[in-house]
Amino acid sequence: MSLLEAVNLDDSNAFCEKIINEIHSVFLNDTELSGFEIIPMPSNTNKSPVIHVEHNLGLQSWCVKYIYEYSHRTILRHKSDYQKISGGSVPASGAANSSGHCSLLMTGNGSNSIVKYLNCAILINPDVATFWNLRRQLFAKNRLDITKEFQFSTVVLSKKPKSNEAFAYRRWLYLFQSYDAIDWSFEIALCEKCADKSTTNYHAWCHRQWVVMKAPYLLKFEIHKTEKFIRKHVHDYSCYNYRQFVLAKMQERLHFDDDEGSHFNELLRYVNALVDTPMETVEELLRWLAPGVCKDKTVDIKLRSFLFCLNVAANDLMMCEELKSLHGESQAFENHRRYMTRFIVDRCRSASCTLTREMGGQMSSCTQPMNKITKLDEQDSLFVQTMIQNEKNREHPQHQKWCELFLEG
Repeated sequence: MSLLEAVNLDDSNAFCEKIINEIHSVFLNDTELSGFEIIPMPSNTNKSPVIHVEHNLGLQSWCVKYIYEYSHRTILRHKSDYQKISGGSVPASGAANSSGHCSLLMTGNGSNSIVKYLNCAILINPDVATFWNLRRQLFAKNRLDITKEFQFSTVVLSKKPKSNEAFAYRRWLYLFQSYDAIDWSFEIALCEKCADKSTTNYHAWCHRQWVVMKAPYLLKFEIHKTEKFIRKHVHDYSCYNYRQFVLAKMQERLHFDDDEGSHFNELLRYVNALVDTPMETVEELLRWLAPGVCKDKTVDIKLRSFLFCLNVAANDLMMCEELKSLHGESQAFENHRRYMTRFIVDRCRSASCTLTREMGGQMSSCTQPMNKITKLDEQDSLFVQTMIQNEKNREHPQHQKWCELFLEG
């Protein structure tokens, strides 16, 4: 008998319970379950609609409506029982309600646990905050295992990679994990997988920002990973925006990657092409970028970070031109190029403030934050003036306006 026939006979509950229990069994027994998908199947084939192959779970589409509606009704029906439990009043085991169903005791793995209904409801529709909040309450009562909860949210994201609720749930779970026990690299990989499956995935990139703020040692890897992603998804501006965030964090934390050496080749190439003056050494480069700074009076780590971050920005400026030549015009290329242009200009303008050593308890005469510094053309280095003029020469009315607002001060 098919589920559709069972509906007409008011016998659908038994069929829904059978399917939900099958799905629940998969979650209980497959510790490596990693994916979920709804498989197009317009009608019942008199076989189980639950498909479990190589750590992936599938549910045939013909039964999705009935499973979701039944799970939703069951969760709402027993929500009052759950609220009693979360408040400390636990109903007697096996007590039956007026509809004939056993009370949901929230045991986490019992056959009557609300978890199995939550699993199905969230898998089918992960955007309902009420379902996730019920899971939080269950977890807070030690009814759920944290490892399985991370696994469950990963499975949800395999089907709905833009699920903000799933990402938020993971961040909440991490409040109960010690820092040393967290695999931050896995979290980065999960974000990338979700972004790869769904373009402009705002929630995945925001979650990734959260990860690198919690584990800033990952910043050194993000420059390479994001460039690789950009070259694969050239028009997805979300990654460009995240890369800008990474660069800003590097500058804020005075990051310098020793593995990258100290030659700053991309920056040298960019500056040489712009000012048409051959230079080969860091000293020559510094004279162009920050002529008012004496290398002997700078903090070494600040200088190395300053040049490293500018090197990344110069690399991106050239990358944008390369992508433009390969793929044509794109607003993503232009917006990213503008950000990196302004980044270089602002860093060069503030160099005398940020690089000078603290002597006698006082810094150099420049103590105001960058946004308070008067930006007059005559105060700019020759390189910055040349860079701004080069931008102003680009024939585009909107770009001219941008130059006036963000470069000329």
